[in-house]
Amino acid sequence: MKVRSSKGENLISTMTERERSKEYNANVKVIEEALEKNRRKWQLKAVSWMDYDDVKQIIKIHIYKKIHLWDSKKGPIEPWISTVISNQIRNLLRNNYQNYARPCLNCINSLGPTSCEITRSGEQDEGCPLFLAWAKKKRDGFNVKMPLPLESHAHEIRTKNDDSFDIDHITARIQIYMKIELTERQFTAFMMMFIDNCSDEDVAEYMGYRSSEKNRKAGYKQLKNLKDLFKKKILEIIEKYDIILSHDY
Repeated sequence: MKVRSSKGENLISTMTERERSKEYNANVKVIEEALEKNRRKWQLKAVSWMDYDDVKQIIKIHIYKKIHLWDSKKGPIEPWISTVISNQIRNLLRNNYQNYARPCLNCINSLGPTSCEITRSGEQDEGCPLFLAWAKKKRDGFNVKMPLPLESHAHEIRTKNDDSFDIDHITARIQIYMKIELTERQFTAFMMMFIDNCSDEDVAEYMGYRSSEKNRKAGYKQLKNLKDLFKKKILEIIEKYDIILSHDY
């Protein structure tokens, strides 16, 4: 149901969500076909986060929300859908690129991708008043909207310090020092816990731990103390031998 003005224009939609869903689902095949027919209109390849499949989803949501505006008395739904799709594609192109693109793209003085007929340098730069105005107001927005390929940031990548480390090698070194710092039985328990992923019950059985408390696992206090000992030893080893920061491996 729609409330109309004297001129027949839609003012308020009283269509329920159920009615809206029913109307949309009845025409979903027509909507999908119309979207595919308009695929060629999406030429914005520079926006890597939005391809035409994303655009289709955005437009489908828009059609769903606005489907109450279609008046079945004025004819079939296909022309209305086609108009909505064309308008939405145009809006998305404008909002994601054309609002931020440099003026050179449509300038009669452009001699190609980067060349200009009127600037002193012969390049599309701030020697042109239009380019200068764009650079001051919109270039930052363009740079945010248009992600550059990784190759464009090669100088940043190459000059960045490598703060990665070989976790497997570090683990192996810690094991060596733990074997020195611990007793044979303690070291075996350490390997069972943190390398072999054995259960606490298995470790408690190996160590001969028992518990006299009801509903408590065998050796839960001893195991906690053992884990605290291992943690303390590992921190001491890391600090003493500078394992994390050392680059001699």
